[in-house]
Amino acid sequence: MEPGTPYRHMMKVNLKKIIEGIEFQGDESQSYLKISSGEVVLFADEVLAAAESDEDLSVHAEWYREAIEQAQEFINNEDDYIPLPSKFDFHEYRVIEEFILSLPIGEQRDELLSLIKGKGAFARFKHGLERFLLLEKWYQYRDRALTELAEGWCRDNGIEFQ
Repeated sequence: MEPGTPYRHMMKVNLKKIIEGIEFQGDESQSYLKISSGEVVLFADEVLAAAESDEDLSVHAEWYREAIEQAQEFINNEDDYIPLPSKFDFHEYRVIEEFILSLPIGEQRDELLSLIKGKGAFARFKHGLERFLLLEKWYQYRDRALTELAEGWCRDNGIEFQ
């Protein structure tokens, strides 16, 4: 299907679920939108590997067996799934820089910009936000950026959202 072509027969997708799917991904997992149900699912690489193997599932805990069965369903019906933007599509460092540059007080901008250089930048940035009482403002800014990414992804894929 062409990007931007609406998925017919699909209910409106809950945008918060898309955002959560983007946020919960890690280095070894990927979130997908299941087209037929509008459900957002997360698959760990380990579970996908287990789903592709011939190992005996009865030796695993019930929750793990269910995860493997869901992964097998994904493998057998990949056309029913669209990958959500990955954590690499959300450039948090760039969003941090944009947030800092949007601050009206020059001293805060200068200090926060100096804190985000080098190893440990995110922890220093967070401590700086706490000191300047800007933590809540940062989370609101970050949430808006994630929402814009999710909305753009939905529009690019022709997916209606609410």
